[in-house]
Amino acid sequence: MGTLLLMGGAGACATSRADLDIRVREDPNGPVRYEGPLAGPYDDVDELSEAGCERMLKHAASSRSTGALGYCAVFFSAPDDEGRDRWFIGHVADLTGDRRGGERACAIPIDLVEPNGVEVLSLQGRMEGAPGRASWRPTRFLNQRTGATWERDVLVFSLEGSGKCTVHGFVGFSRVVTVSQGDGFRPVGTVYDERGAVQVLAGSEWLP
Repeated sequence: MGTLLLMGGAGACATSRADLDIRVREDPNGPVRYEGPLAGPYDDVDELSEAGCERMLKHAASSRSTGALGYCAVFFSAPDDEGRDRWFIGHVADLTGDRRGGERACAIPIDLVEPNGVEVLSLQGRMEGAPGRASWRPTRFLNQRTGATWERDVLVFSLEGSGKCTVHGFVGFSRVVTVSQGDGFRPVGTVYDERGAVQVLAGSEWLP
């Protein structure tokens, strides 16, 4: 990302969409800061995803609408004053699309320092699992504009009607897809072509 990024966050319960937003603060005397209840820092990605799920589910429960399908989060790490890697959320975008499965998408900044410049992450997917316990899973990570495989790290938070939060992670460098439902991330697939198609890893179960 070029500039070292350090952020701060607060911890009140989310009651509106604004409580999920990350605000960019440019400091002429220091690094760019990211502020908001979800910004961090976190000790690891597991803690980050658990905090995201908790706040997003609370927001969904308090919303008068039918609720969001979920959210996409841009995340990254930066060293603290003692040189330890800490994890942060730099942007949260609404996940939109088909509640029954099919295609979903979110608009994500190309550069976190310039959050208005976005690309659309297109996520084809499907519902899997027994009725009442089914979870949505992505089957493609695609840049909608270029038609090529998505290149940036992202977490996709899927909120199910049962009050369950499933988090899918995608690492742009390795193209590995991971999943967590509050029990830690594990690899379940990899993007194998230039059109973002996900192939399930042999011997792995997608759902817990």
